[in-house]
Amino acid sequence: MMTLRRGLLCSVVLILAVLVEVTILAPLPFPGATPTLVLVVVVALSAQFGASTGAVCGFTGGLLVDIAPPAAGTIGVTALLLTVVGYVVGRFAESDDRPWPSFVVLAAVAAGFTTLGGAVIGGLLGDPRVRWDEVLGLMLSSSLYAAILALVLLLPIAWLSRRIVPEAYTR
Repeated sequence: MMTLRRGLLCSVVLILAVLVEVTILAPLPFPGATPTLVLVVVVALSAQFGASTGAVCGFTGGLLVDIAPPAAGTIGVTALLLTVVGYVVGRFAESDDRPWPSFVVLAAVAAGFTTLGGAVIGGLLGDPRVRWDEVLGLMLSSSLYAAILALVLLLPIAWLSRRIVPEAYTR
């Protein structure tokens, strides 16, 4: 029963995050990168449920972003990057009882990593949209937006997780 509730919670939160990112955040003229709401949700869910669930959430969220219109890049790149993020954040969360501000920093670092990783993979695959002179600015803006979103979302997702899947929190 716990696995079913955890799966439903992760699915609903990820689908909502993809919809908000693609339909509301992406069209807005933010300076630099588009805020990566799905990445922050993956970080929040990984912090709550660990590395295995984090990796699955990262893959699922990344794949949903990759196939959501207007999908312009190679399918699977975001899924690969968010799988790594979900696993690493989940391992970080499992090691000790970490304070929630450390996950804000981790979300910011993960956003920069995924921006750089996407550029490197895109460059290796010959994506003409990769402009190396803009990567540093995109990394910084993506990290800033992720930190702001993490400040807003980490605690509500933690609260929601504890309400829907209380038996996952034995400690």
